[in-house]
Amino acid sequence: MTLSHRMWSAMLALAAAHGAAQAGVAPEAARELAGKSGLAGQLDSLGAQVQGGLSAAMSRSPSGLDDARKAKLMGCAQTAYAPDLLRAPALDAVAGTLQPSDLPPLQAWFDSALGRKIAAIESSSAKETPDPQERLERGNAALASASEARKASLQAIIAETHSVDMMADTLIEMAVAVQQGMASVDPSTPGPSVAEIKGNLSSRRPQLLAHYGQIAVPAYAFTYRELGDDELKAYADYLGSPAATAFSDGSMRGVARAMGAGSVRFGRCLKEPEAKKAP
Repeated sequence: MTLSHRMWSAMLALAAAHGAAQAGVAPEAARELAGKSGLAGQLDSLGAQVQGGLSAAMSRSPSGLDDARKAKLMGCAQTAYAPDLLRAPALDAVAGTLQPSDLPPLQAWFDSALGRKIAAIESSSAKETPDPQERLERGNAALASASEARKASLQAIIAETHSVDMMADTLIEMAVAVQQGMASVDPSTPGPSVAEIKGNLSSRRPQLLAHYGQIAVPAYAFTYRELGDDELKAYADYLGSPAATAFSDGSMRGVARAMGAGSVRFGRCLKEPEAKKAP
């Protein structure tokens, strides 16, 4: 049986529509959203956090490390977790998660007065008070006088952004990188495989989730203390929308992929032999 021209055209149109639904959005759109949302800045800070963890671990090393080993470790971390390399898999995850229909509401939010205000608040919050204990104390003080509606909005924001899961998973990946790095250059450090290290840390994930779940509300109360109750609810409502949910899911996958790819590069770099010195 042959298909009529009209039916064949209709089938092609359906196939094209299905393909478009699976195609995600253009990389340029994902890059723009990452910049406006603050995701790009978050990705750019991951490498510095890994290097900070390595620096702290080296200072605690009982045997001490010579300058060559320290340089090898920090050089590999700087290369493996370079911002441009972290951004590529993360933006690919965002682009693949979103659909073209998600772009207009996302762009409208980030271009709105409230969207810009919140992005600025999130960007400056960590720089304003870097001490975690002070942030929690000030956040708890803000919660003491907060309305029940405001507390509900904070809880909704945490849930919709998957913040607790992302914090726990990122910490695990960073801890894996630090232990992997120290085991490669410090003879006094036990040398389990990366899989063993990750398995051990992943087994502690429930405790990490409980910890971050406990501190997330006061931390967010501090971050968004300048927002009125109505503004905070509007933000929570936006985060519950389909487009924002897709963007949050893509961002979470993106950070995980970025850290995973960085860990692979880090391990390869650590295994590379030292360059021979010129005679």
